[in-house]
Amino acid sequence: MRKILLTLLFSCISIFSIQAQFELDSLKQKWINVGREPIEGVYSLSGNSRSYSIALAKDDDVFKLVYLQGGLDSWVYGDLKGMIAKSGEMYEGRWNAGKPTKPNLEDIKIVFGNKKFILYWSDWSIDEFKMIYPEKAEEPTNMDKVFMDEAFKRDEISIPIQLSDSGEVEIPVMVNDVLKIYIGLEKTSQEVIVSRDIAKTLIQTKTLGYKEWKQGNYYHFIDDKKEFEPPHVFNLNSLGLGEQQLNDLEAVVSKDLTRSMLISFDVLERFGRVNIDLENKLLTIKP
Repeated sequence: MRKILLTLLFSCISIFSIQAQFELDSLKQKWINVGREPIEGVYSLSGNSRSYSIALAKDDDVFKLVYLQGGLDSWVYGDLKGMIAKSGEMYEGRWNAGKPTKPNLEDIKIVFGNKKFILYWSDWSIDEFKMIYPEKAEEPTNMDKVFMDEAFKRDEISIPIQLSDSGEVEIPVMVNDVLKIYIGLEKTSQEVIVSRDIAKTLIQTKTLGYKEWKQGNYYHFIDDKKEFEPPHVFNLNSLGLGEQQLNDLEAVVSKDLTRSMLISFDVLERFGRVNIDLENKLLTIKP
């Protein structure tokens, strides 16, 4: 229910309102006059290619994350970027990577620590935001124990999944440390099945080449003038799911262009004990 509420609120705000969600000066004055919750404040993401600052403030039953400044041409001061609500030990919500008039929504999870928080994206990659107002996070980073336990030592990891147009489960993975993609699950004797396009994409990234090719003529395969002649089999260097990774999987190139990539249930279960929650669209893995 909370996620539905967040989605509806976000949709309404994104579509019907493009004015600033918060003016920083008035927000600071409000915090001075009426107080604030410990997690409210201005946070900064720095040290990578996406350096920017956001304000996090409570509004009714949710917390809003509003863009303030940074080197991002497509974002404007006051843009609503995220909305989150408490869910157990974490906060869950939605993030808009697009513009207010053209939203690009993504599920997010946030864990708060001592004057900082970690934001988990839908592919389970993370960004660390440090508070810069009204208090400043200590340097070097000195995370408290609860933060460390929740952020890095979770016994159970939940990863958002999606459903294809035909209702089949698709999970986000990192292929060969270069390609983020949603892939399908299938009961099959092959470990991994990929389309020709995915195989050629890996070749273009220089993470797949002749030395990984096990069966089929590699040079015929990369020649677009040659007709596709299966079977083609190669070793996939790595398949990452959340914080875990499998190596040296056997991949078969398929003629089927309708599905870009599939893995067998047996491969998925190598990551740990798996539970798929279709109602909440979550894949839970317990090592």
